Amino acid sequence: MYRDTPVRIPEKELRVSAERHFTRAGGHGLTGKGREVFLSGGRRYRDARIQKIDIRAVVSFCDTKQESPNSVLLQHAHAAKSSESPEYVRLTAPVLEQYTETGIAGAYVWFLSVSGLESAGVSIDGGKSCADMGSGSTGADMDDEGIVDSKVDGSTEAGSIESFYETLWEESYLAAAVSRLKKDLAGGIPSGYCLSPQMGPGYYGMSMEEILACGKLADPGAAGVEISEAGSMRPAAASVGIYFVLPTGAPVPDQACRSCVGDPRGCGFCLLRNKD
Repeated sequence: MYRDTPVRIPEKELRVSAERHFTRAGGHGLTGKGREVFLSGGRRYRDARIQKIDIRAVVSFCDTKQESPNSVLLQHAHAAKSSESPEYVRLTAPVLEQYTETGIAGAYVWFLSVSGLESAGVSIDGGKSCADMGSGSTGADMDDEGIVDSKVDGSTEAGSIESFYETLWEESYLAAAVSRLKKDLAGGIPSGYCLSPQMGPGYYGMSMEEILACGKLADPGAAGVEISEAGSMRPAAASVGIYFVLPTGAPVPDQACRSCVGDPRGCGFCLLRNKD
């Protein structure tokens, strides 16, 4: 569905899933009237901008070749067919060593972005200040199922609620889009294969510098994403990821590997690997 084609995902197709993420993340720690006010204000904020919400994605399928236990070479599938000497892009992460024996049959490299939720100074009609609700800022870790371990804490300054709603809705729509993307991709792979957990720069021991490598395999601009020379992405609600195509039954990396930053002292797998 998405392969090599820029796609705009209609907001209404993600609305239910995004609201579920929003409620779970933003409502954490709130009870009673505070939770009710927070959620109703969030819906008003979203509804005031719903026609402008723009969700964009692009995905490229890549052939793969294992170079070493912890690195793999990726090559855009179309480039492989059209060039006599196609260039490979190298991705490195300790977690790849766990796929050495089973092998990698290919990879989907993708970019996603969400925009149009900016407040532009417009206040929420009938809303209350943060001080009335005990709310603040959010931090969220995203996985294949969306936002997890999110919480409300911190600031109580009046007026900051609009910024908070903006950030939380962006995260929620992004999480919903990631879940939708994997579901669609999983439906198109051959029998006998499955998709790996969502991997990418910044987790599973993969350096943030690998964003630049991903940008050589899929066109970030087609998904409304800009990558700076330093490897940061715009807009703020942007995501990049990789799904490796693996034989069904391939080992799944331990959840602890997800937050790995590449320190060989960080977990049992790396300690065992480096024992000798």
